[in-house]
Order: sequence, then C-alpha cells, then structure tokens
Amino acid sequence: MSLHMNQFTAMSGLRYDKQSQTYWGSPSGYPVFVTVQPRRDSVIFRLIGKLRDESNHTAMQGAVTEFTASHTGISGMIYENRCLACAVSLTPRDTESALLMRIEELLQFAMEMGLVPCCMSCGTESGYRSYLLDDGGVTVCDNCKPYVESKMQEALEEKAAVQTNWFGIIIGALAGAVCVFLLSYFILQLSYLSFLTGVAGVLVGFALMKKLGRKVTIPAAILCGVLCLIAGMAAPVFETAKEIHSYNMDNQVAAQRIVTSYEELSDALSDMSEEEIKAVEEYTGESLDLAPMKSKYEDAKTILDHISYDACLKDLGKMIDMDLYNDVKGELIKCILILALSVVIGTLLIAPGVLKADSGVHTLRELTL
Repeated sequence: MSLHMNQFTAMSGLRYDKQSQTYWGSPSGYPVFVTVQPRRDSVIFRLIGKLRDESNHTAMQGAVTEFTASHTGISGMIYENRCLACAVSLTPRDTESALLMRIEELLQFAMEMGLVPCCMSCGTESGYRSYLLDDGGVTVCDNCKPYVESKMQEALEEKAAVQTNWFGIIIGALAGAVCVFLLSYFILQLSYLSFLTGVAGVLVGFALMKKLGRKVTIPAAILCGVLCLIAGMAAPVFETAKEIHSYNMDNQVAAQRIVTSYEELSDALSDMSEEEIKAVEEYTGESLDLAPMKSKYEDAKTILDHISYDACLKDLGKMIDMDLYNDVKGELIKCILILALSVVIGTLLIAPGVLKADSGVHTLRELTL
C-alpha cells in the first residue's frame, strides 16, 4: 500500500520526517519510529523502552516469539538494547487504519510487558530526545550525546584504518560478473529474460567483495559494476551465437545442395559458348543466368563456413547484418539493453549502502517539529 502522509499523521498523531520517510512521536508515552520501506509494502517499527527488571529479559524474548507467531503481518520482531523492533507487512488492500491498528497492538504489547520509555543509551527515564542514527530511530539524553558522538568518531577511525584487500575485491567482482553471465545465459536458454539477473549478480559481487576485500571503496564498486556490465552484455552475445550455430547445423544439408548445384552449373557454363547456352535455354525453357541464384549461394556459403560455434561467435557482428540472420539482431540489442540496465540499476541501488557502511560515517540527527 502507499501511505497518505497527511491522512496517516492526522489519524496517528505522529509527525513525519520527509528526508528519512519516518513517522515519529510518543503515542501512549513511548518513543515510536515508523520508517517506510520504499517498494517493499512494509514499514519498520521501533519502540524505545527498558524493562523495569532486567532479569525478565528471557521472559521478554519468549513473549516476543509468541506475539510474532500470533499476529499476522508482524515479522522479524526482536528486543535488544532497549529497543523493540519489527517489520510490519502491508497488503495492497490495507489502509492507514490497518497500519494504525498494528501499531496499537505493538503499543499494547509494550505496556503489558512493562516497558518504560527511556534514553536508549543509558536508560534514564527523562530528559531524552528523539534522533535518527543512520535513519534508525533512537532516543538520546543530553548526558549521553557526547558519548554517542565519540563512538561514531571511533567507528569512523576504525574504518579508516582498515586497508582494502584488492585480491579479495577482484575475486568478489569477478564472481559477481560470472554470476551475472551464468544467470543471464541460463535464463536466455529458456527463451526468457529476467531483469533481476543483473541485480542478483551485482548483489553477489558486492557481498563477496565486502567479505573477501574487507573494505569496499568507490574504485572497487566501479570495478564490480563494470565487470558485471560486461558479463551482462556478453551473455546474449554468446546465446545469439549459439542460436545461429543451431540454425546453421539444421540447414547444413540444404546449404550444401545449393552450393553444389551452383558451382556445378557455374563450371558447366564456363565451358560453354554463348550460342550453346542460348540453345540449352531454348530447349529447356529455363534461364541459365546465375545472378538470381547468387544471393542464395552466398547465404549457403555463409552457413557452411560457420558450422562451428567458434566461427559463429567470431563473425557474429558481420552475420547479424546479413538478411539471413537479421531477425536476431533486434532481439540481441533488446537483451543487451535490458541486462545492461539491470546491472546499472543494481549497482546504483546496492553500492551506496555498502560504501556508506564501509566508510564508517554515521549521522545523528535530532527530530524536531
């Protein structure tokens, strides 16, 4: 569903932060953050509160599991570091009222478990304010803010000290490119093309670069994107060469027959005078002019010269410009454009998050009216 901002804020009493697409406020006294997940038909719910008795943490985990199992649309619910968080799924038919009802159920659960609104860092019950830490809702009191900022600086310095392992980066980028190629080629074998193959390969590449390379930088992201782009564009080229090879194999016998007939007739005509040729034409009533047959002869020669797959791949650029194979040219261009676009979009979607995480840069922004 698509939330109507004005309508939902009026119904829920929450405020809306456009930059992070987060609704926030203090319904029933609890600091609550509801972040919209674009294109996922879901929101992330966060509520900040501490247990009055920390020894009840085990019972709290059991209650979280039971609540998740008994409420549809609630998933991934956890309680840790004084934060109750979960994903709330929405169907296209759900309205703002449906989301508000789920939020009220979560608030009721927090009250039943005895959660107390507090600073997420130290647990103090007063003097805290609402912030977004990397677009995730938190509460921080004035005493804890310098500590939180110092931890952010430490994270930045730690990430800056990490050196990129370029061998691991290259392996990860190559693995992503291979994944793009194999997925695309396999899908094309089924006479189908999925926009997700490029995105999936890029995702694999970035995941492996992050794991093997320790730190993903802008040059590493560009390397992965370029290799995946090349692989995505190569897959339909190899598939088209395979289709032409299959066509040539199927028409090999017919092509050989045309070539043999043409060359035999050409040899025979070369030994005849013009008077003899005219006499034969008058006798048979058929023209012995080779010109009308030449086009078919050249097509047949092309087929016979490209019986092997390697030959088809090598001369593909010339072959798709011939009338004989011109039908595959449009399909090849379409496939290349779709796969190239999927890789580019996948890179643009995945790279910023990975680069930000590996840069160590964190932001703390106070939510105000």
